[in-house]
Amino acid sequence: MPGCDMFDNMKVITSRLLRRTGAAVLVLLLTATAAGALAVRNPVFGYSIDLPIGWTDADTSDPYHVGFLSPNGDAMLQIFAMDPSTGDSGAAIADVMLAELSAEAEHAAFTYLGASASLSDVTFVTAGNEVRGYMVSIDAFQADYVLLAFALLESYETAHDHLLSALDSFALGDESRLYPGPISEFFYAFPAAGGRTVQLPFGGGAIPYRVDMDELDAAQVVVEREARILAPYGSLTREVFEAAWRRYFRILYKDNYMRLEPVAAAVREQLEADRVPEVDYPREVLTWLQGFDYQRTGGLSDFRPPVSCLASQTGDCDSLALTYAIIMQHLGHDAILMVSDRYGHALAAVDAVGPGARFAFEGRQWLVAELTDDVPLGQIAADMADPAGWIGVRLRLLPQPR
Repeated sequence: MPGCDMFDNMKVITSRLLRRTGAAVLVLLLTATAAGALAVRNPVFGYSIDLPIGWTDADTSDPYHVGFLSPNGDAMLQIFAMDPSTGDSGAAIADVMLAELSAEAEHAAFTYLGASASLSDVTFVTAGNEVRGYMVSIDAFQADYVLLAFALLESYETAHDHLLSALDSFALGDESRLYPGPISEFFYAFPAAGGRTVQLPFGGGAIPYRVDMDELDAAQVVVEREARILAPYGSLTREVFEAAWRRYFRILYKDNYMRLEPVAAAVREQLEADRVPEVDYPREVLTWLQGFDYQRTGGLSDFRPPVSCLASQTGDCDSLALTYAIIMQHLGHDAILMVSDRYGHALAAVDAVGPGARFAFEGRQWLVAELTDDVPLGQIAADMADPAGWIGVRLRLLPQPR
């Protein structure tokens, strides 16, 4: 497999661009989950990335240049941290790197988390192999960054979704793990600038919610891409299958979390106006979302992103469960998802007081929340009550040491 040769060749090509310290710096990249899931954080620069299942380290010994390989070694992701004077815009940084690579490219400027960025469709030769992929360049404060995801030319079509997903999982810092990724922002800027405001009935009043159809379309693009990536894992081992499910929902959570911040703030304001005790927030929000119409989207994903659930006041089990979990976290109540291929169903579960069925996960007992039936918090159908039939999904990933 040519993967490591490609990485070594790229190190030679780009080494003079990288700012070096006087002494060697050990990178302690952190892995988060088992079964081939690789979530890493660079402690020197603070960025993190949540890679597709099965990707592995190519070389993470240098904090300024790290690389990761696809399972069969025909695709790579490399991240370069360069001197902040490399370029005064994402496009200028891209031009510098493209010249070093002698690459053919088309690139377009966009804004990522307020920083100037550029996305390039690149083709170049490394270690004697012709490759194609995407390059994201970011003019950030601490460093200039280049994210380069590429595959052997003959593998490009197969690897395409994985390349974009890897890039989209990038977070510039700890806070930005909760924001849409750079690929999502390229398709449509966050926060959305357009749209119209609708009123969603809630509690004793109504809450405003801005609906931007282009934002909804952009969120659905992420869903469909991640569903295509997820689909093949159903034929692999149970452990790998569960890891793939968890990553799928983590990526959708990341794309939607901050999109729901305004509506969550409005929900809190209405709850306070209605004098609802904070301990009852999980029950009030559950009752509200249970009132949405049950509707499936069909297709491969069969999933409506939370921003669309709220806009249409519709959803099915997993889309409404993710919506509930995100709003709960904005309101200060930690929440997870519970998904089951045995039952063909999904629930949310919240860290809340009160009676009812609880799901043991990561050392806590989570109170279950059924979104598609008019039942109280903590109730679950008797024929779905076996905990062994459920996969717990931690949404806000905190990488742990290896």
